[in-house]
Amino acid sequence: MPGYQEQRNGVLRRLRLIGGHVRGVQRMVEEDTYCIDILTRISATHAAPRSVALLMLDE
Repeated sequence: MPGYQEQRNGVLRRLRLIGGHVRGVQRMVEEDTYCIDILTRISATHAAPRSVALLMLDE
């Protein structure tokens, strides 16, 4: 049994959110959104996997 079993639902929810952030960045680039706004979204997207890793390591 994986060590993150108790956190599994939270991990999956966060991973879905990360996927949504990435799709949002893609949509912003397609719509020629101002670069600072795109970089802000990328920054949030970059931090999200770290929070998943910390959640998994918490156990």
